[in-house]
Amino acid sequence: MLRFTCLAVAAVLTLSACSDSNDSSDILINSAEFSAEIRRTDFGIPHITANDWKGLGYGHGYAYAQDNYCVLMRLVAESSGRSSELMGETTARNQADFLQRFINGEKESFKEMVVDQLPQFAIDVAEGYTAGMNRYLRETGVENLPEGDWGCRNEPWVFEFDSIDYWMYLRKVALRGSSDQGIFRNALLSVEGPGNPAPQAEGAGMTLLADSDALRRAAELLRSPSQGSNALALGRDATKNGSGLLLGNPHQPWFGDGAWYQSQLTIPGEYNVAGASLHGTPIIGIGFNKDLAWTHTVSFANRFSLYELKLNPDNPLQYDYDGEWRDIEQQTIEILAKQEDGSMATRSYTFYTSQYGPVINLKNEEPLLDGWPMINGSILAFRDANLDTGPRLVEQWVAKAQATDLDGYIDALATIGNPVFHELAADRHGDAFYGEISAIPFITQEQLDTCVNGLIGPLLAELTTNVIVSLDGSDPFCEWGTDPDAPAGSNLYSSGKLPQIRTTDYVGNSNNGYWLSDANNPLEGFPTIMGPLGYEGTQQFLRTRIGHLMVAERKAATDGLDPEPLFDFDNLKAFMYSNRVYGAEIVMDDIMTICNTEAAEPVLPACTALAGWDKKVELDSRGAQVFLEFWRVIRDELGNSFQNIVQSDEFWRVDFDAEDPLNTPAGIDTTLPANHARVISALQTASNRLMEANVALDAAWRDVQVLERNDERVPIHGGAGTAGIYGAISVSLKEGGYINPGSGNSYIQVVTWDDSDCPIADVILVPSQSTDPTSPYFADQTRLYSNKEWVRWPFCEEQIAQQQIGETLLIEE
Repeated sequence: MLRFTCLAVAAVLTLSACSDSNDSSDILINSAEFSAEIRRTDFGIPHITANDWKGLGYGHGYAYAQDNYCVLMRLVAESSGRSSELMGETTARNQADFLQRFINGEKESFKEMVVDQLPQFAIDVAEGYTAGMNRYLRETGVENLPEGDWGCRNEPWVFEFDSIDYWMYLRKVALRGSSDQGIFRNALLSVEGPGNPAPQAEGAGMTLLADSDALRRAAELLRSPSQGSNALALGRDATKNGSGLLLGNPHQPWFGDGAWYQSQLTIPGEYNVAGASLHGTPIIGIGFNKDLAWTHTVSFANRFSLYELKLNPDNPLQYDYDGEWRDIEQQTIEILAKQEDGSMATRSYTFYTSQYGPVINLKNEEPLLDGWPMINGSILAFRDANLDTGPRLVEQWVAKAQATDLDGYIDALATIGNPVFHELAADRHGDAFYGEISAIPFITQEQLDTCVNGLIGPLLAELTTNVIVSLDGSDPFCEWGTDPDAPAGSNLYSSGKLPQIRTTDYVGNSNNGYWLSDANNPLEGFPTIMGPLGYEGTQQFLRTRIGHLMVAERKAATDGLDPEPLFDFDNLKAFMYSNRVYGAEIVMDDIMTICNTEAAEPVLPACTALAGWDKKVELDSRGAQVFLEFWRVIRDELGNSFQNIVQSDEFWRVDFDAEDPLNTPAGIDTTLPANHARVISALQTASNRLMEANVALDAAWRDVQVLERNDERVPIHGGAGTAGIYGAISVSLKEGGYINPGSGNSYIQVVTWDDSDCPIADVILVPSQSTDPTSPYFADQTRLYSNKEWVRWPFCEEQIAQQQIGETLLIEE
């Protein structure tokens, strides 16, 4: 039975409050299976209190549903392996369903093998979240659900789901960096089985494979431009008051899968944490408690490996392992697919599996890797390090949130429930931490040096800068190892063997590997598998460089933000919104030198726009669009797109120096005529693109980059991280400008402490809380961000009471 605490029918129908009390211990209901209190503060942030984990999930799920029900409903439908059945057949849906059914199995077996093995609190919070979502659907009705781009009114794929469906979605969250990457989804679903002929002309094929641009492009797909981040954790030696200070700045999608939702979740005496969770997840992902704050940046350490299986010439369903033939198993998956007339058709797909995992085919990325066998008599299998990380995710994030200092936080990381993130944290005592503590397969450098052999393995490693690693599947030495301190049976590295720093100074990360997370004390001596993106001694992102350089300037008080050195709460917020374009800072003088030559006369308007530009992406900056399009041309020609750098021995005036990685490479070599021609050509292309998009070369940035919210155009400061802009915004040029960014600065938090028990936190959720166009929380924080304003988080009880909007909602069933 569903109840509110008061019995007035009108109150029930309007979901209004039934008590003015803010003493949660007096008003929570103890007899129901699920019960929770929901209060909202400014900008619609819900504060949920419950006596237990079921109630906490229940209140969280209900509050989330009020703002974004359709987002999670869509994700659950897609994760259940029933999207073609519920939404109608498409090739993409069929493929997604085949893969989800293959990974998860049937619901009963998934429950037994995965869910039943979880700690009870994790089971409870998911059951509660599911119940809260379903309650909202029953009360609202499918005919009254939100409309709009993320709506689902009257959609046939809306249904009351159970906690097993929900756990399938949570498991999928952990696979975003491995099996759920587009390149490997395609590869897993492109296997035709034995007899599929390999490309002809073996010798020529090998030569073409060695020069493959397709594989380079395939590797780039593993580094999604919408998945990035910046983070700084500052210790007592870097702050004015000696307390810790943390900046969290994830660059996640703004809407849908991977976007953020703000809340505070409390079980008195057990769990009290505030911040943001990924859409539809039941616990806080990036956040803070009374004593500790943490954040993440996306890591591109290897989450998988391939294995090359040498086939039996007499039986293509066998492969060599240590001199013996082992069988390849087959598993056929069937799904239902709704047809246009409403009828159901059955579709099937056969997966082939080895001891390492399923067989894949990379023909979509490189046709020369097609065939069973391929041109060298082998096939490839795929092993995913994150298959069992998802169920550990909730356990780890709850343990982190319960920590009272860095010791407890670091202890929580031993669970290895982190699928794809660098960890950064600071506490009120003035300690700071960085760790590449995530799911990384136990493959040693000796194994990499020995087992990446033959023809295809070394080529894949070279062409993808060690992002795709293929090991020798015939040699037992090449199996993933066992770390006794890692989760049992995981074959992952344990937390103690992964790169990490504890400091009283600072650590920062902007998605490069671990190497320069403390720019003054590089982490070195780790295998490439732990950080192929900006590995030890290699060129770093422009965004990585500007982040560390701005820290050095702030510590020396040379940045103009504050006449006093070191960081405090206010100057860290100004640091975040500085909007410098570091790419322009290191090349603009040389561009102007070339602009002053006679040959540059055709691009004089572009040169004039750049000459008047402040080298920032503030709303009143003029000319930023010329540089961003210019730099895009340079990157297209000279960029290593996966490493996210401009890599050229000809372009740079000062080449990369591993002894000075933050300041090199720099400048354009203007002594070379080729660079004059290159710069002028790039400026011309940039001008043409902008004119075709009807964007004036000197237009103010506020008129060029906007997010459309109903009939309002909200100006968005920040810009492309690839140009060295710390506050990254991801959007491509289209008619009228950079319209409707899809990712970038998303949930931002700055957290510190004073002598009180209440943490001091200013936050902003750039796309705002709700995806419902009729909600008051659809664009309110977006406007704040546009004005460089923040939301002060009310964490303690008296603060929540003071900021509460509306009445307290008590729900139970």
